[in-house]
Amino acid sequence: MRKPTVVLCLVACSSVAFAEHVLRTYPWEKVMAGGAPKGAQLATDGPGRAYDRLKVENPASEPLTVTVLTIHAPPITWARYAVAGFVRHERVEGKAYLEMWNHFPNGGAYFSATLAEAGPMRHLEGTADWRPFTLPFSNEEGAPPPAKLVINVVLPGRGTVVLSGLRLAQYRPDEDPVEAAAYRTAWWGERMGGFIGGGLGGFIGLVGALVGVLAGRGKARRFVLAAMAAAIVLGVGLAALGVAAVAMGQPYAVYYPLVLAGGLSAVIPAFMLPRVRKRYEELELRRIQAADAR
Repeated sequence: MRKPTVVLCLVACSSVAFAEHVLRTYPWEKVMAGGAPKGAQLATDGPGRAYDRLKVENPASEPLTVTVLTIHAPPITWARYAVAGFVRHERVEGKAYLEMWNHFPNGGAYFSATLAEAGPMRHLEGTADWRPFTLPFSNEEGAPPPAKLVINVVLPGRGTVVLSGLRLAQYRPDEDPVEAAAYRTAWWGERMGGFIGGGLGGFIGLVGALVGVLAGRGKARRFVLAAMAAAIVLGVGLAALGVAAVAMGQPYAVYYPLVLAGGLSAVIPAFMLPRVRKRYEELELRRIQAADAR
């Protein structure tokens, strides 16, 4: 079995940074101490050595629902909460999903499910590597907390789902569980994204102004042309990194400044480079003609 990518290593140090107040974690070895349900099994990294992975597999084409975690009397004190973790899946037929049933003391039961088309609530289909997921719920302010939470894996047909790093967290009214899950494995957060975008934009603007002044006066030809070529290379690299961030599911604050700064840095110098070269050639020709005239 493949080990998860480096993103799983961020679990221990990112809860505060991404506005997530973790109440409890659920290692699968302890959760399944009394035995795993049918269709589920602890993953191992050697004979008799379990580690924090739970594999749910449906070998048949018939639908299968497996209850992987039941939390009695969860220690929730705020209205907004979620069960979150990491998931990967292989050869899943149809649209599988994770669901959380919220059972309240008055007998009411409501559920959340990963049925979205993108983000931490995206459904499970085909094969995909590790990514964060979240099952959020918003209760009424001042209402009693749930008496029980039940987490299920729902497979409409064949496929394998692996879960890791499950935790129960709660959030203040101004905090978004979906955004917190998305930024948990982000390269940086919204504030840093603003700094990076502003820094790149300012740097590109300063270099552009310097190049414009020098080119307009016909000075420092080698520097100007080299700077423009370097800007194009840098821009292509930033844009490619931004596209990779989109493909990896990174949030807006990560990919947008890369794509924007990269696009501007690559397109504008590429458009202006022939004109700048022509400007230097014209000035050089004028100097030669003036020298000949003397």
